[in-house]
Amino acid sequence: MASNQSASNRSAGVRHQRVSDRPVPGGPRRIVVGIDGSPPSKAALRWAVGQAVLTGATVHAVAAWEYPSLYGWFAPMVDDGFEQAARRTLSAEVNEVVGPEHPVKVRESLVLGHAAEVLLEAAEDADLLVLGSRGRGAFARTLLGSVSTRCAVHGVCPVVIVRTDGTVSAPPQEVATAGQQAPDAVRKKDWRLSLHVVEDRDTTRVHAVLDADGNVLHSDALARRNPLDTPTPAVGDEFAVGRALVDLGHQLLRAGVHDATGPAEE
Repeated sequence: MASNQSASNRSAGVRHQRVSDRPVPGGPRRIVVGIDGSPPSKAALRWAVGQAVLTGATVHAVAAWEYPSLYGWFAPMVDDGFEQAARRTLSAEVNEVVGPEHPVKVRESLVLGHAAEVLLEAAEDADLLVLGSRGRGAFARTLLGSVSTRCAVHGVCPVVIVRTDGTVSAPPQEVATAGQQAPDAVRKKDWRLSLHVVEDRDTTRVHAVLDADGNVLHSDALARRNPLDTPTPAVGDEFAVGRALVDLGHQLLRAGVHDATGPAEE
């Protein structure tokens, strides 16, 4: 209980920081850049620093972190290692890219939450939001919705996407043409998903079948109750079905990456 309570307090403190970090309207220019330790992220930070030097802006380096998905019936004890690792990544990237001289003012923020949501909130009053791109298949980006695409669609300030080589990418095609497609460019597809759930005492088994326009995928998953826990069939169903859907998602992503004809910016 103590660990969970301390985690809650940390989360509340982080979210309070998110509000207090916002600048006063009309204040100094601010460029928000997403940080995750990857080469595209470093290129984005390098570009943001260069832009800040030209415009006299402050760079706000923002990193988001989340606890990994749970694979048991109940949550494990909170592990501070995930937050510490994210903080080290943030500081290391800033030190590597900006250097000890700091040609511009750089503020660092580490926030618990989904990356797109964290960055959108941090950039609400910013002049620019700068993100690194990642080359992935178009199918994968369409299925999941990348961080850069979500920020470009929902951001209230201009969004700049920087490639690993430091060049600036054009907005994703689906963002640039949102709401402007001709009627004949719209296609509708119906994919059918069937879930077969079998409860056998303390074990729940699920067989999932996805018919994606004739491409049929199968997935099997199960969940077992700890003998010390109170029997709750609905909980077992949720975990077993969730695991089957996660496996189907992985299969779809692998198929999309394999079938994509060329790289696409994320």
